[in-house]
Amino acid sequence: MKSSMTRRNGRRASALLGSVVIGALALTGCSSSTGGEASADGGIEPMTLTLGHAYAVDSLQHRAAEQLAEKLDKASDGAITLEVYPSAQMGSWEEMQEGLEIGSVDIVIESLGSLERYTDLAAIEGLPFLYEDADHFFEVWDGEMADEILDAVREDSGFKLVGDMYRGGRQLNSVRAIESVSDLKGLKLRVPNQQTYISTWNALGATPTPMALNEVFSAMEQGAIEGQENPIDVVRFSSFYEVAPFVTETNHLFGNFHFQLWGDAFDAWPAEVQEVFLTAVDEVSADYRATSISEAEANKTFLEEAGVEFFEIDLAEWRKPVAGMVDEANPTVKEWAERILALRE
Repeated sequence: MKSSMTRRNGRRASALLGSVVIGALALTGCSSSTGGEASADGGIEPMTLTLGHAYAVDSLQHRAAEQLAEKLDKASDGAITLEVYPSAQMGSWEEMQEGLEIGSVDIVIESLGSLERYTDLAAIEGLPFLYEDADHFFEVWDGEMADEILDAVREDSGFKLVGDMYRGGRQLNSVRAIESVSDLKGLKLRVPNQQTYISTWNALGATPTPMALNEVFSAMEQGAIEGQENPIDVVRFSSFYEVAPFVTETNHLFGNFHFQLWGDAFDAWPAEVQEVFLTAVDEVSADYRATSISEAEANKTFLEEAGVEFFEIDLAEWRKPVAGMVDEANPTVKEWAERILALRE
């Protein structure tokens, strides 16, 4: 785990950047959570929450955010307003997470692994080829181990993650064809700013380049990078296929999106608000998984019709260069990973 001194120093730096975010929010009219107390007649006092994410307005992530806003409005009889800001309007996901810490943002849609800069425990999301398939992933994340992981992350980082919006497998999307591990040599590949991702692609022979998601399209268009890796819906709805017409179906990671909050801020909400929120999140999560699974084939068909070429991999060939990463992980992450791997046997 990160030391407490490292986390405190990181949060001081976050606060400096967060002041910039606050200024931007003031200009755009965004507001952090206010109100929410129980009213005299037993209802919820009006409150406004802000939610940000880095994905396109027609993406499944944005549809989930809009659905959450509708459910909160209906369940609270209009008392809870959720303002949604897509396409990194409130900054990169890194900046939005810093906003959670200082209270200028209430909710961010992102993955567990995006918190790796706050806690080593988040690396469990980024260990490659941990899951055999989607069913194996669901066996872990629909069980008690999921709560164990998220509770430990909350304890170590301060972030509370709720919901489990299934993303599907991550695929390699590139400007040139990648059919084998040897084709990766020197590939300038955008990755999130997460050490486990960087280590994975270094081991596979690529040249990983951390970069904000909202910068990827122009970077590939201009030749600064030659690829990115994300679930197939991101390839479609972020229009990456227009500049990177090759997809290698690696399924190197399976993961969920979560609604990320600052834990102490959530704890300060009235019990009635927490209950309404968590119920709505569960409903959105169930719909998200069903839609993600049902739309996966349609997304692939869309991309094929747009001229994207798909390649399958020799799984054993791709697993071999990264096989030692579990042993090198944080001891707690290693324990979790070994338990997950044991379910494959």
